Amino acid sequence: MRNERRFAKVRSKWLLTIGIVGMGWCAPLPQAAAQDDLMPYSPMQRLSTTQPSKAQSLPLPAGFQQKDVSAESGVKNGLVKLTDRAVAKGDFNRFLAELSVQDRERAREFKGADQAKLDGIIAEIQNAWKNKYGKDFKIDDKNLVFNDKFPIGQGEVADPAVAINNWPAPVLSGEAITAGSRVGGADEKQAEKQAKLTKGRDVALIRFPSGHDLPEMTVSMIHHLPGFWRVDVSNDRTGEQIYNDLITHLTYIRDHQNQWPTDVSDGYRMVAHHAVAALYGVPVSTSSKG
Repeated sequence: MRNERRFAKVRSKWLLTIGIVGMGWCAPLPQAAAQDDLMPYSPMQRLSTTQPSKAQSLPLPAGFQQKDVSAESGVKNGLVKLTDRAVAKGDFNRFLAELSVQDRERAREFKGADQAKLDGIIAEIQNAWKNKYGKDFKIDDKNLVFNDKFPIGQGEVADPAVAINNWPAPVLSGEAITAGSRVGGADEKQAEKQAKLTKGRDVALIRFPSGHDLPEMTVSMIHHLPGFWRVDVSNDRTGEQIYNDLITHLTYIRDHQNQWPTDVSDGYRMVAHHAVAALYGVPVSTSSKG
């Protein structure tokens, strides 16, 4: 009798083990998990899994090598500072600080800026901005303002002797590089040194789409240690020209408040576009209104 009870107990444990193993081998995948691969995502799933689209890369001119040099964040930071300083009172030289070193030094040789006149126009823009958008002028989200409609090309100097003749890149599509944009000189090595287009120097391009009464424009930017990206303009641009063009573009912004974009991010793009146009001497073009 005792042996029978012991056998029944062992037999019960054996059957239980077989059942567990069998369940492990034969259990089907959960129905919901199997269907997820076949059914379309819900709106919430799309929101969490869809990656933001990337802007198309711009090709660099001859003499440069296309390469990921982690420029995107720095380029956008540079444009944010340039834009904020275009409508900040107090010091025209702070706006010029966002130029490459040689351009900044040349532009600051001009001492005739009428800061009071500039500040008066800026004050009107600042007041109108707060009335329209309910906030002070300050770009908080660079990626929202300079979104995927602003393609970026990045890389480094590969051949300084060739690069010097193609930098900065033409601002307007189809525009030839003018003689004034080159450092020039009989000694090419000296020219390269002056332009600081040494082999391996990081550079970038960012393209503004047409709109805001301005054409499509390509901005050339160059890396400065430790982590700054600044605008490079042609070597015939003077501080006086930039000052006069900034006055013109800011006056245009002030006088066309009724045409300012409804969306504040597009408002920032508008000011950025005009600030860049002032650096390069690009006039307002009503045919490019958008």
